[in-house]
Amino acid sequence: MNNSFTKTQKMVGTGVLAAVVIILQLLSTFGLHVGPVPISLVLIPIAIGAIIYGPSAGAFLGCVFGVVVIGMILGGMDPASMAMMEFNAPATIITCLGKGILAGLICGIVYKALKAAKKGTLGAILGTLLCPVVNTGIYVLMVCFVFKGLMESSYNIKGVGAVFATLVGMITINFISEVVITVVLTPVVLQIIKIVTRASRAN
Repeated sequence: MNNSFTKTQKMVGTGVLAAVVIILQLLSTFGLHVGPVPISLVLIPIAIGAIIYGPSAGAFLGCVFGVVVIGMILGGMDPASMAMMEFNAPATIITCLGKGILAGLICGIVYKALKAAKKGTLGAILGTLLCPVVNTGIYVLMVCFVFKGLMESSYNIKGVGAVFATLVGMITINFISEVVITVVLTPVVLQIIKIVTRASRAN
């Protein structure tokens, strides 16, 4: 994909995607669920922004994602994360911001590196795949090393069992669903954008 955009085009495009991130994250609370687990589509615009506009745009969109999540927690829209905030507020904020920022940043870096090696298609696929992997991976690490005590009290299970119950009960379903949705839909949207961009330049 040709990523030659002016500074203004990049700012406008990133701003539009940021608005999409906000809308999708807010809708995730009331929208698509697998059982009790909300399935977020927000990683799609983050991956698209990282691929089209670069790693910095991906990191910015991931930050927007994190800020919205924090706002939803403080507004009482995410009971599970509210418990995390009460347990350890700084760690919860770091988790919300860090996983989104790194997901977008790494997606953009991987795509940019492989595109430079003339493997842009592989870069788009791998970058898109890494977006939910990084997002969920950081969350899992924080659960294992920071929020373990909270999980023990929530499930009334001590030690590794509490973490395992958390992973199986919520993260696994969410992660698999997000990977499938993000990997399937992101290339489709990118292709549509590519076609529209070519048509507009031809005119």
